Amino acid sequence: MDDFQPILLHGAAGLGIWNALFTAASAMLCEQASSAEIPDPTDRNLRACGECAACRLVRAGTHPDLMALVPEAMASELGLNIAEGAESSTSGEKRSPSKDIPIDAIRQLVDWAHGTSHRGGLKVAVVYPLDALAPPAANALLKTLEEPAPSLYFLTGTHHLDRILPTLRSRCRLKPMPRLGQNEALRILRERGVADPKDVANWCRNAVHGADPDGGLAWARHLLSALPIQGKTQGHAGPIGAPPALPIAVAALQKLNADMLRTQFGQQPLYLPTEAPTLATLGRQAGVVRLQSFWRRLVEYSGTAHFPLHAGLTADALTLEFKQLFRWSAH
Repeated sequence: MDDFQPILLHGAAGLGIWNALFTAASAMLCEQASSAEIPDPTDRNLRACGECAACRLVRAGTHPDLMALVPEAMASELGLNIAEGAESSTSGEKRSPSKDIPIDAIRQLVDWAHGTSHRGGLKVAVVYPLDALAPPAANALLKTLEEPAPSLYFLTGTHHLDRILPTLRSRCRLKPMPRLGQNEALRILRERGVADPKDVANWCRNAVHGADPDGGLAWARHLLSALPIQGKTQGHAGPIGAPPALPIAVAALQKLNADMLRTQFGQQPLYLPTEAPTLATLGRQAGVVRLQSFWRRLVEYSGTAHFPLHAGLTADALTLEFKQLFRWSAH
């Protein structure tokens, strides 16, 4: 373990990066582990024993040699306890949980990193997502990341590799997170009791570890059924309903658009393969040029969908613009 380099696991949202990092940290701290090798976080068969004193401490969130830094806004979703910070220090008013990892947390990590191991073994720091570090926090971490104390190991992850400062990236060993196979994705969805697991697995491309892997699927189906084919309303069309949150609406429109484009080049849809005939017909009706133009519009919006000035109006406008791609002309 002497030549360990900090790991930066990267991949799309929903691939289970946090699960992989935390599982690897647990395996590294497990006192029953027999291997001297650094565990590979992408190994989906990796497990700690779950029974030793270290594993019990990790499970309780009290292991003194494990520090996990995540944004306050993500802590509850990930099952972590982070000190309450919802009170404003100046006005006492409630504020929204932060989506960043603050510099104070990095300073605490640096102080913790220079201490000795409480249990006489390794110390493991998990920082996720690494792109949640603002530049001051990232700079505060650099020295410790580059020259960690003996027996200190860093496991980090991101869904946006392009947002990581080059100085941080250069100090890490990059590892892509592989996508689940469909059989494994279906197993996970069935264990959760998800209806129509195959449809959901296709819709999220097996990225089933996301908080909402079927996000926008029902709305996209309703929208698809409401689009006119050759000027005629489809017989099974019903109320579409209001668009979902803007990021979900943009992603759903991108998936419909991509599937229609694929059919125009002789390929099968990726996200809604059960709707292939309808997607192909509507794709021909809109035409490749209009679909590609709208795709570029969606790409522009996807980068700012999480903080628009008028999210509801923007989602409505994009939906209307999408519908207008299929205006039928007999000429």
